[in-house]
Amino acid sequence: MNNALDGARARILNVITTRRKRLFAYFIIILLLVFFSFWPKPYVARARILPQDTATAAGTGGIMSLVSGASAQNVASLLGGGRASNDLYLIIGRSDSVVRMVIDRLHLVGPNGYSSLDAAKRALARKVDISLLLGGVMQIDTKTFTPEESFRITQAYVDALSKELAAFGEQNIINKKRIVEGRFAKASQRVAQTETAMNAFRHAHNLAAPDAQLGVELTLRTTLQAQYQARLVEEKTLAQFRGPESPELASVRSEIASLQQQLNRAASSATAVTGPNLAASGDLTIQYLSLYRDYSFAQAIYEVYARASEQIAIDELTAQTASYVQIIDRAYIDEHRHYNVLAVSLLTITVLMLLLTELYAPWTGLFNLDRLPHPITNEA
Repeated sequence: MNNALDGARARILNVITTRRKRLFAYFIIILLLVFFSFWPKPYVARARILPQDTATAAGTGGIMSLVSGASAQNVASLLGGGRASNDLYLIIGRSDSVVRMVIDRLHLVGPNGYSSLDAAKRALARKVDISLLLGGVMQIDTKTFTPEESFRITQAYVDALSKELAAFGEQNIINKKRIVEGRFAKASQRVAQTETAMNAFRHAHNLAAPDAQLGVELTLRTTLQAQYQARLVEEKTLAQFRGPESPELASVRSEIASLQQQLNRAASSATAVTGPNLAASGDLTIQYLSLYRDYSFAQAIYEVYARASEQIAIDELTAQTASYVQIIDRAYIDEHRHYNVLAVSLLTITVLMLLLTELYAPWTGLFNLDRLPHPITNEA
């Protein structure tokens, strides 16, 4: 046994250290690799599909945009994880469930197929490549040695992806419907509670709408102050040009006293039949506006969930007939000539080794295989 191994090692070293035999070995290896690069001929089947976006206006982004407009997209991205839909579709395309659907559809496990499910999965992993192109288009490439097999596998992947994305969209709609219906009921109850509390407070204090109530009192106070300042200026002018017994000066001073009393009454908190004055309104404004703010917020949330509920109802109707995959290119056999990647790679490595051992190394003095000791000659 040892003699046989020593003899084989000696013959290999003899080929390595003899230039003519070494070049002949390179030549044979290169010819074989060139042959296997072209044969057996590989066939590539290709299909391009565009998954439809299953995220509707009832989703996080839609609900947030209904609340606060375009700026809510950042909030929706934060709540939703910030992941693009295209990446999600690529993950679904490479998922184990899609591979299992393809295996079941083509009956790859059994007497006429692979011995086990794991073997079929490994085979599909070597043959099929799913990539993402610009615009969210998914490309499915299947490379086998028969065009029929490549076409069947590619078409099976398109069908499996369509079913899986449809199931994913239906699951999203069901989850959104459950959440929105629960929140919609609570929003309705909250609107009723806040509206009842605001109306009770409003009737108890004879209040109008908050903006109208505050606006009327501010207008009255401003008018009184303007009239008071005007009469003070008029009094000063009349005092300079008329005597103290002037009836006009006495009339102006009487008006000033009346305006002063009105300003004092406005400054003190009081409630008349027509409602509270400015001071009393200032005391009630904080409570009133707080109740009005709660009602406005509850009303806005109610409208959001009402629109979302309506959108989900539309989505349920359209999902029954909608296609979640738009076919860009149906499965077809690529017309270009393809090569065996493994054989081409080995051929490239062999050519590089030839250039290294026969040209680069001897020229640079790195090493020279011709100067190595000849094993057969030494044994002789």
